[in-house]
Amino acid sequence: MGKQLELFPELDLESKEPIQYDHGSGQFINKFSEKKKEVPTRKPNALPPKTKTIQKYKDGSKPNYREENFNERLERMHYEYDNGPKPKHYDNPYIVDSENFKKPPKKFDSQDKSTYPSDRSQKQKISTWDLIVEDAKNNPGAMKEIRQILKDNYKSNPKSLTEKELAMIGRSKKQLRETIKGLTPVTPTPVVEIPKPTTPPFDLNKYIKEQSDLRLKQEQEAYEKEYGKGGIPEILKPQ
Repeated sequence: MGKQLELFPELDLESKEPIQYDHGSGQFINKFSEKKKEVPTRKPNALPPKTKTIQKYKDGSKPNYREENFNERLERMHYEYDNGPKPKHYDNPYIVDSENFKKPPKKFDSQDKSTYPSDRSQKQKISTWDLIVEDAKNNPGAMKEIRQILKDNYKSNPKSLTEKELAMIGRSKKQLRETIKGLTPVTPTPVVEIPKPTTPPFDLNKYIKEQSDLRLKQEQEAYEKEYGKGGIPEILKPQ
């Protein structure tokens, strides 16, 4: 008994329940020792109304999660597309399809069944996203990847992110208010409009008269220069 407790301290060896291996957590469990406890969910919008809990083990440990391996992917695709046998890992939400791994869950929409927790892809995302974010906190490289995922989701659908997730990419309401507060107000420079001089409309008759008078004056001056002023020449001067 002591050796069994040493090897498997999490088991309730007084229980008459059979010991089973849990593929999700990677631990040996029995029914009575591994009762779940309720903790707050990731976000209400990721789940339907009145769904307020996710599951953790009684000792506070987190389930082990991972992306499906190559063989598991082949088995799943053979089952889904070729009516092959159902893989053993298929219903384990902690062994995540490659296309669902490191993807936040969709915002719940009662009109869209793909957002229901019962949907297999949505269940995988709900079960692992918070764990992925938590594990990335002490890993700068992983956190950079998480932020990029959130930024991509923000570009396509900003309302799908929680305030906590928005804060991770500097887009929370509080951060935006602080940014706006720090902006220096710019006083617009008054623009003085200088009126442009107006050009009077072209008067063709006036132009013809001015040109005619100018030509007459030139002819008269030329005539006087050649014939002089007064007397008979004055009578013949162009008028």
